[in-house]
Amino acid sequence: MMFRALAVIVFGLISTGWSAEPVKKVLFIGTDGTRWDALEAAQTPHLDALIAQGALSVGTEIIAPRETKGDTVSGPGWSNLLCGVWPDKHGSVDNAFKGTHYAEFPHFFARIKEARPTLQTASFSDWGPISTKILSHADESVGEDAHGHAAYVEADARLTKACVAHIREKNPDAVMLYLGQVDETGHAKGFHPKVPEYIAAIERVDGLIGEVVAAIKARPTFAEEDWLILIGTDHGGVGTGHGGGRQIPEIRRTFMILNGPSVMPGKIEEQTYQVDIVASALTHLGIALKPEWKLDGRAVGLKTAKP
Repeated sequence: MMFRALAVIVFGLISTGWSAEPVKKVLFIGTDGTRWDALEAAQTPHLDALIAQGALSVGTEIIAPRETKGDTVSGPGWSNLLCGVWPDKHGSVDNAFKGTHYAEFPHFFARIKEARPTLQTASFSDWGPISTKILSHADESVGEDAHGHAAYVEADARLTKACVAHIREKNPDAVMLYLGQVDETGHAKGFHPKVPEYIAAIERVDGLIGEVVAAIKARPTFAEEDWLILIGTDHGGVGTGHGGGRQIPEIRRTFMILNGPSVMPGKIEEQTYQVDIVASALTHLGIALKPEWKLDGRAVGLKTAKP
């Protein structure tokens, strides 16, 4: 009798259009050293589509609203983006990674595993310190350490191919893909929208992003999934550098793109910060931000996010 009653309930739910909640998943793509005005000037159909259907913040700050140390370079930038706290907590103030506190303020994969150990995490990066210094709790990690423009172009392509295969063939819940060629091109040729090589690097990265988005949409379970796609950068640049840029808007003010069914579309009017990436990703996955984690960011751009 109990089985028959349960069957009746299930049949009734199905007949009235009931369906399970979509499975929440996150993809964070980091494109190193990308100025917003250069991205605007480039031909980026894939990023344009994500923005048109999603949310955009222009002026995302890489400097904390409180007094902290930390140069405007990749070590602090990617620690901010991946740990969700500022340099006075994670301890990375330059690219030397001395005195860091990743055990106390770890990569956001650690927070995911603490809250929901069965979720699957994967990281793909070609700037060595991401995989050797910052990353933890990845079920799969493909890490390279590229040097030079040509090497980054090739490594970005390989990483994208590996990321696409992982998304198609496995069942990840949180994926991070780092692409480094834009920054390397800026150092070689200049960080500016009028530098053709810099624009070309952004356009190549846009193509790679398109491949990853297409892989998500090609998943056989895509209709039952709710992917949040987050895109950001660690800093901009001026001339051929970006260090010492705490007072330079072209270096310290970047962007954040969010796309997915759970995103509130349109321009994000409130101030956003690099550390908001982690809070947004965890919130989307249904993971409560524990006070003891001491995260500095907050969820932005989501329909469920509180103002």
